Amino acid sequence: MTLVPVLALSKWAHHSWLADGERSLSERAQAVANARLLALIPDLLSGRATPSLPRFAGLPRPACAKVMRVTAALAYAPSLRKVVSASEHEIFAAHIAPHVLRAVQRDPRGGRDDANVGAILNVLDRADMTAAGMQITLHALGDPTQRVLLELRLPRAVAQRAARLGVCDMNSEAAMNLLDAAYVLTGGNAC
Repeated sequence: MTLVPVLALSKWAHHSWLADGERSLSERAQAVANARLLALIPDLLSGRATPSLPRFAGLPRPACAKVMRVTAALAYAPSLRKVVSASEHEIFAAHIAPHVLRAVQRDPRGGRDDANVGAILNVLDRADMTAAGMQITLHALGDPTQRVLLELRLPRAVAQRAARLGVCDMNSEAAMNLLDAAYVLTGGNAC
């Protein structure tokens, strides 16, 4: 589990969540940014002082986003089974995640229907898949404080796009199974 001190939110949060949209470099700027984040999201003060998150959340932001994209890819395994051309494989490798398409296509979840997120997604679009993966990940996490911290980890635009999606027919256990499988596929150990 990854521990996130509440008074270090400005270091944890993506800079797009900060007031000026820029990183806080000095201690004073970090204190001001922390105060603004806590004013923006007061629910963080009502929870535990040091909320913990799954291990993948502590990875660098690009790796964390990659786990979310692979989570969405597993949820859309039936559609990805139709990706057969070499150019589509290259697009998937460049935009979603390299070296995982074949494993996703062989996944047993591919025999079922795609996950219903309330919108039609382009399975080769990086932004769509990151947002869908974030929504599935948020659904897997039970604690509202964990959800908020995970939203803060990636750019605000991803969280806003994910908020427009839903996870209509998936329970939280199935979402956690997808997340664990994605973490393993991207090189981590099961959570």
